Amino acid sequence: MENVKEDRTLDLSGLSCPLPVVMTSETMRKMEEGQVLKVISTDPGFERDIWSWAKQSGNILLKVEKEDGKTIAYIKKASEAHEPSLWYWIKFHSLGVKLHIRQFCIQINPFVKKPTHFITFSAISEGTRAEKELKKLGEKDAVLIPIPDEIDPRCGVVLAVHGEKKAREIYEKLKDMDIAVEAIYEKKGKEYERVYP
Repeated sequence: MENVKEDRTLDLSGLSCPLPVVMTSETMRKMEEGQVLKVISTDPGFERDIWSWAKQSGNILLKVEKEDGKTIAYIKKASEAHEPSLWYWIKFHSLGVKLHIRQFCIQINPFVKKPTHFITFSAISEGTRAEKELKKLGEKDAVLIPIPDEIDPRCGVVLAVHGEKKAREIYEKLKDMDIAVEAIYEKKGKEYERVYP
């Protein structure tokens, strides 16, 4: 796909996750079917996030380009599109606050086993879905927290687990449930090393 003619351009340079996706979603809600939005972002996680958002919303991501440290996405409004409402994004932010508080409590509580392994996901939505599915199964050994910057400085979540054996067991269980798990990282001092797969 060579030339794509956009109907509107949204320059979100300088904004960090989750604002580029939130503002893209809000703009797409106001566009007509078939119209194309060109979005420019400097957020390092934008490309991954916009792919996930397009899949969830039903909009068509026509192409993504990289240029001078910017990600440029062309998105076509689909007839079956269903962009999340502003209320969804408010709930999304409250989830972030909740996860950061949870992470802080784990760090300061001397009676809690500290996680040693961290399961990553292709998108935040996959991580939250994993947490829900594990709760249904009665799994209590995995806790959803924000992704450590040492693993990925972009916005994201991980399941924190104590022990590699347990982490692999949960990873495989999630994979069997068709949840988009990426990898398992082990914390070694202040560093994180990918250990599986």
